[in-house]
Amino acid sequence: MHRPRLAVAVLCATVVVALGVRLAWIAIGDFQPTIDDDAGRYDFLGRSLADGAGYLNPNGTTTMFWPPGYPFLLAGIYKGWPEGAMGDHQLTAALVANALLGAATVALTYGVALRALRHQAGALLAATIFALFPSMVFFTGVTLSETLFTSLLMLAAWLAIEERRRPDALLVVVLGAVVGYAALTRGQALLLPLAFLPAWLLAEQRDGAPGLRWWAAASRVLVAGAVVAIVVAPWMLRNRDVSGEWVLISSNAGPNFYIGHSGDADGKGRQVPELVFRYPDLPPAEAEARINRDGFEEGLEWALDHPLDELWLSAKKVFWLYYVDSEGVFWTDAHGGVHVWDKDTRDAWEWASNAYWWAALALAGVGVFRWFSLRDPARVLLISVVAYWTLVHVAFFADPRFHAPIVPIVCVWAAGGVLVLSRTPSGVRWLRRRIRATPRSTG
Repeated sequence: MHRPRLAVAVLCATVVVALGVRLAWIAIGDFQPTIDDDAGRYDFLGRSLADGAGYLNPNGTTTMFWPPGYPFLLAGIYKGWPEGAMGDHQLTAALVANALLGAATVALTYGVALRALRHQAGALLAATIFALFPSMVFFTGVTLSETLFTSLLMLAAWLAIEERRRPDALLVVVLGAVVGYAALTRGQALLLPLAFLPAWLLAEQRDGAPGLRWWAAASRVLVAGAVVAIVVAPWMLRNRDVSGEWVLISSNAGPNFYIGHSGDADGKGRQVPELVFRYPDLPPAEAEARINRDGFEEGLEWALDHPLDELWLSAKKVFWLYYVDSEGVFWTDAHGGVHVWDKDTRDAWEWASNAYWWAALALAGVGVFRWFSLRDPARVLLISVVAYWTLVHVAFFADPRFHAPIVPIVCVWAAGGVLVLSRTPSGVRWLRRRIRATPRSTG
């Protein structure tokens, strides 16, 4: 059998295993949404849209608080699986859709890794590491946006890499549409085309004068950005219509900014009743718009007045973003609100998730150290995306759940680390030489 055919066969098998593992977890987790958290609200919003009631709070009032991308997907699923047709299988259909998206992300991880590592076995290893990644399996079993958004982010990264290998304006347009829907799913993706600029510029470095190279790369960002704006604009106009103010995607952006930049900020999520209950006499949509605006204004004012505190908070946010990877377990049982397992079982799942994450991070460190090259657009792109995603959460606040979308990139780097260490003893000797040389080369 030819090696390309073997690679395709192994990748297909990995995708099937990933799907099977995720479907098994859905059965084990037996997730039931509660209206008190994000997963339950996404489920409720999807059902509300599917029923034609609108984008509503549980009390029937119009809301802009949650980004609509994932509820749109849920609404399509729930509309296609009406209650009573085969029993109440709407939630199961939504979770199966998550499993399919997770399995598709395995293939995307392979595609990105193949370009970044230029090593077929390494790409298959990256796909396998992601296929079995505990937290990514756990998030499949809840109605949260992590699984959808991760697939969209990796699709955007793959499109950005492929467009530079075979330039095509249509690919840039498709990329913009993907990023636009990703932004509707998680507003942090809104400026994602900027993260692709360094890789696109690098890919142009041998063509034409420097000014033309800059323009060729910048024009791709502008085209993609214009498509993002077209995708997002209808929802922004809807928000203007229901609230009387311009709210870009969701009205939680202002409170989230305030959470990360105010007197009691510690870098992670917290309750801010002094902001969110500020306008009890206004209609809910109008109150949300004003709270959104106040959050940005007061958060920015505090940040400018406390520059040293901001530096310390930034470091803490990076720590809170990456220090553990067990949030998928907590969300499966609604942070203890629904007792899916006994304490020992829950602790075991939590330990397994964190151990896998820390091992992947360690291998990823080796992989980045060995494989990163400023001459390779695909490798630069992965660095840029992770840097962008980190800085976005430094700008707001951090939570371990929020690093989920870049887990596939960590898997790519981890596969690179495995390749380095597998070349023992030469790989170990190479690492020792580099580590010893680092102080001299930077001094």
